Order: sequence, then structure tokens, then C-alpha cells
Amino acid sequence: MTVTEKAPPASAPTPSPTAPAFKTERDVLNYWETLSQEVNLARGKIGELAVSLREHVNVLENVKNLDPSRRCFRSVGGVLVERTVGEVIPAVESNAANLRRAIEAIKEQCAVKEAELEALRKKYKIRVQGEDAIPTDARE
Repeated sequence: MTVTEKAPPASAPTPSPTAPAFKTERDVLNYWETLSQEVNLARGKIGELAVSLREHVNVLENVKNLDPSRRCFRSVGGVLVERTVGEVIPAVESNAANLRRAIEAIKEQCAVKEAELEALRKKYKIRVQGEDAIPTDARE
């Protein structure tokens, strides 16, 4: 991602509670790019966990009406293990709940980083290349 920006002179930035103090415009851009990459990685992880959660929910929907003593197989660490439906359902439910909690935690972290990106965008008037120009009334 290429970023164009118009930052104030190097002596003008004031430290904020969340962002480090920047000595040069390049430091601002480096921090911006790092933060953007972290947000993108977090979004990717959320997507991966959401797929896994859908798989867990699908399994639960398919086995909920089966006899609890019925034999089934479960993959544990890449190894197929024979269990009963009654043994597998609580484990799958627990895993699904853990996935939901992990997704929510990552979403919260992502929101904090996105807010920090937005604060940097406003403070240093950062524009991502290909983005519309800043409206004339917002330039001041």
C-alpha cells in the first residue's frame, strides 16, 4: 500500500497517549503502515476463525438428533479418534464457544487499532493512494 500524506513539520507533532512520538514524517508513515498491516492480519484471522466456527456449528446441527451412544470419529490434533456422539457434542460446543470468544476479542483489538488509524489519518492528513481527495471543507 502506498500512502501519500502531508504531515506538519517534524517539530510540530505532539505525542498522543496511544501513538508514539514521531520525529519525522517517515516515522509517521512507517507506524501507519505497520498498524494497517496489523489490522489486515487481524481481519484475516477473524475470517479464518469464522470459517472454523461455521464448521463446528454445522457438525453440531448434524449430530444433535443422533443417538448419544452412536459411534463417531473426531479429529484431534490431526489424528482420527473414535468416540460417541455424547462425548463429542460437549467438546465441539466448547470449541465453538471458544472460537466465538476469540473472534470477539480480535474484533475489539481491531476496532482499537482502526480508531488509532483514523486518529492518525485526521491528525496528519494521511490519504491512501486511490482514495478520493479530501473535500475542501474538511481541509482546515
